[in-house]
Amino acid sequence: MINITVSDMKKTKLDLAKIIIENTYTQEICNLDFDFKTVHQRCGIPNSTVLDFLFMASVFYATDKFVGRKTTEDKWTRDIKIRIPVYELTRWQTAKENLDKCMSFLTGDIWDIEFYLNTSPLHRPTERKRLPRRVLPRVQADTVCLFSGGLDSLVGAIDWLESNPQGNILLVGHYDGQVSGPKTDQSNLFNHLQQQYTNRIDSLQIRAGQSPSGKETTFRSRSILFLAIGIYAAASIGENIPLLIPENGTIALNVPLTPSRRGTCSTRTAHPNYLGMLSHILQSVGISNPILNPLGMKTKGEAIIQCKNQQVLQNAIPDSVSCGKSGHKSSWRRRDAKGCGRCVPCIFRRASLHVINADTEIYGIDICSDEIDLTGNKVSVNDFRAVLSFLGHNYSIGEIKRLLLSSGVPIEEIDEYSSLVARAMAEVKELINDKGATEIKRLIGLT
Repeated sequence: MINITVSDMKKTKLDLAKIIIENTYTQEICNLDFDFKTVHQRCGIPNSTVLDFLFMASVFYATDKFVGRKTTEDKWTRDIKIRIPVYELTRWQTAKENLDKCMSFLTGDIWDIEFYLNTSPLHRPTERKRLPRRVLPRVQADTVCLFSGGLDSLVGAIDWLESNPQGNILLVGHYDGQVSGPKTDQSNLFNHLQQQYTNRIDSLQIRAGQSPSGKETTFRSRSILFLAIGIYAAASIGENIPLLIPENGTIALNVPLTPSRRGTCSTRTAHPNYLGMLSHILQSVGISNPILNPLGMKTKGEAIIQCKNQQVLQNAIPDSVSCGKSGHKSSWRRRDAKGCGRCVPCIFRRASLHVINADTEIYGIDICSDEIDLTGNKVSVNDFRAVLSFLGHNYSIGEIKRLLLSSGVPIEEIDEYSSLVARAMAEVKELINDKGATEIKRLIGLT
């Protein structure tokens, strides 16, 4: 059992009550680390339901990091029973079953969420006796867009700004105090946009995590925290302000490339089934801000080549980061690179940049060369092996449909998504055909 307690302690550093996360089985304890000071100053408190959602999402994220996978029977699936306080008890109890399913689909675990009434204030402003608090401006925008520091969110922001020349956008970023990189990546890309779209963009960056840091690093629940911060910001502006989560359809689907990846090991950050479930839950508790993925039916290459301001995009590309494993550099040939080059996000990124003749980046490992050893059993090359396996199989559209149905894609959208996957894999095949070493080409039937 994971028990969440709102402490009675009055003074805090982040204007949030001290939140204690206790694993009653192991007796381990950690505290929520969440910058509610910035959230409150910029957004206020729209209503108690939205506050509940932000609070529980931050706790889900911290719990996900807190409870390790290695001690479970299959070294992955955890049985997470969590008890969490909320203000709108009746609303969330009604949504419990759907929320359990949603979180289980997102993280690949078994969630059992128990709610109880929160009778303590979460907002605990720090008492200041000397200098007055610096007042930050309230957020105002026509839309809110999640802004991760990657290419997709950059394209999503550019496309919206170009399509709405009179509109303003709020870019919402999240970073973990224990994970270096994302905060700087987001700030660098924001600067590129600010030069082109002066006075039309605003940024909200929020730190969220736990203290001390957890041992689990799969971060499957990061999506719900990111979305909750975005929904909170959007709701603070207006109940119908949309939240954009720009993610190319290939990565959103995360099609299982091999039989071993058809289960819980596939991330579902922006999977259409997950976003559909979450949207239904939020609507059921009275949160009406729509969640939209403007890139959901595009490959990464299509998202880039169709971007509505190519100059801004290409100027910013070097400062964007797509790598999912940038913290594991020990086996890289070039440790000063920003991306490993061999994880699935890096592979699709490189293929997409090849589409516009912009594949000039330096990677930790060059998958198109002889640098990568596919003959051994190194875990570090599993992603590339899986991509090559998928390409070598040469799946038909019918086979792709069956793969997607098994991974939770709604049947009414199966035709569009199966075509999307075929186009995305064609982009990777084109990269390998044009630049790949002879052995790599042979493995997928190109020689």
